[in-house]
Amino acid sequence: MFQTPSLRTAFLSAAALVVASLAMTAGASAQSCPGVGQTFWKNDTLPDVPTGPISVSVIPGLCEGEGAATVFNLIPGSPLQKMTQVVVPFGSAGGASGATAAVNLQIFDGVTFSGPQNTPTLGPLVFDLSTATGSNLQVTSTALNAFDLSSFNVTVGASGLGNFVVAFIMEINPNGSCATGFTSNFFTDNSQVGFFCNPVITPEKTSLMLIQGQGWTDGAKATVSGVSLCPFFFAGIWAIRACTEDAGPVNPLQVSAATSSTPPGGFFSLTFHAPGFQGVPYIAAASFGNSPGTPTAYGTVPLNFDGLMSLSMSLPSIFVNFAGMIGPTGDSPGLIFIPADPGLIGLSFYVGFVTLPPPGIPWGISDSLLLSIL
Repeated sequence: MFQTPSLRTAFLSAAALVVASLAMTAGASAQSCPGVGQTFWKNDTLPDVPTGPISVSVIPGLCEGEGAATVFNLIPGSPLQKMTQVVVPFGSAGGASGATAAVNLQIFDGVTFSGPQNTPTLGPLVFDLSTATGSNLQVTSTALNAFDLSSFNVTVGASGLGNFVVAFIMEINPNGSCATGFTSNFFTDNSQVGFFCNPVITPEKTSLMLIQGQGWTDGAKATVSGVSLCPFFFAGIWAIRACTEDAGPVNPLQVSAATSSTPPGGFFSLTFHAPGFQGVPYIAAASFGNSPGTPTAYGTVPLNFDGLMSLSMSLPSIFVNFAGMIGPTGDSPGLIFIPADPGLIGLSFYVGFVTLPPPGIPWGISDSLLLSIL
């Protein structure tokens, strides 16, 4: 709705933000991190644990296929952070309960901004819920819906960009349409309607919006047909939250790629990094998911046993050097040739490998790397 020309008039007339008092109960919205010593991340000004009516802004103009994201700034010099929980703000006008929607979760290891519109360039995509599990997250109004990530090895901070981004993509929202707006949607902490975009209420480089036809934009700078969405159609800070804990030692076995995405007909140039395993055989594989993974006697390989895994281990002309010996530098190259089939656009998958030293010595198991066909 934000981007479709035939719907722009409807957006400007019917999809203005809805400032509503949401009667949240403690049980529906209480927020706490699931473990001792974890860090609670939020940018919004709402109470950590809302226990009564609070005023927020539901953003009815955000359509299916569009998204909301929040930028969290890491403390300089802090260790890598493992994601343990994320929170989705989903509300209905008047604080009504019972509305549902399906959203996808994506986590990016950082973002940079450029130009007068603060155009965001997202860092590496380190987690995609639909790719990892084959399903979406169901959210219910009116609440801060929490999702446990502790079973997934999702870490941020390795990019060196100094921040990370938690994003939710609206996949299915049965509570309206792009033509008329949605009575239930993501909400911000805004509690008032103003005539000017207030940088205190809607700070720059904090809340992002995925607008079809434009991509990710800074919510404070986003426009449709030259009309600023702030403050009449978007204001405030997304009430997206997260929990993290210090990650353990970095696994030295990694897969890197010259690029994390390629079009049909393109290829991925990979490097299998295995320091300390020089001259040791390895086997690599691909999979559409990395959780729950494949258990072995030496630990869980973060690749699901699926059809793509079988193909990747049996088509050496497509998955090149997916079996071999780790080189004298501790690295070995690999290639994946993507067929020139437009039907592959939008697919994502993971790649990982194991080293196979002599009996009695544990396998080395790499982390998995997410790749996308765009």
